[in-house]
Amino acid sequence: SSSPLPASARTPGSTDIREAVAQIQDAAEALRHLRETWDRYAVVDSEGRAGSSTDGARRILGGIAPQSGTAAIEAARATPLYRIDGAFGVVRRVAILEGNGEFGTNRPFADLDLLRYNELVEDILYEIQKADGDCYSVLFASKGSKQISGIFAEAKAQIDQGVANFDELIDLLRQAGGDQFMRTTK
Repeated sequence: SSSPLPASARTPGSTDIREAVAQIQDAAEALRHLRETWDRYAVVDSEGRAGSSTDGARRILGGIAPQSGTAAIEAARATPLYRIDGAFGVVRRVAILEGNGEFGTNRPFADLDLLRYNELVEDILYEIQKADGDCYSVLFASKGSKQISGIFAEAKAQIDQGVANFDELIDLLRQAGGDQFMRTTK
């Protein structure tokens, strides 16, 4: 199968709400794609070690990426999960703003359930970080052990929960009037 589609990249540091919402939608799709192709990454080689394909999963999760400059912008285009916390922050900022005229009286996300939004954001960020950490730590597990399979299973559980939480978060954004910034999904 193919890799996930390139992100509608939010340039790291951008405060554009349309870019942020597109990145959130793309990140949900990237995580869903990782879940659907998980067996490609959760490989134990013939010597009982984790395969080198875990780096591919880490790239999707945003864990292997430069921190600044042109390379960071390219990484953001390659995986929407890279610096997803920035996109979440843009939505939070817009939801909290006391209409400064930027959006007139039609302030986006004015009715967003910020408590639930923040809980989902915290959970998603944890799940992505934990899955990335698991994909890294599996490289150091004892070869031929059940430990490798257990670490892969834990990473997959985090990814599964992350997909469910992204789905709920996107529904929350839609319910709060975010359709004007969202692509329709298939």
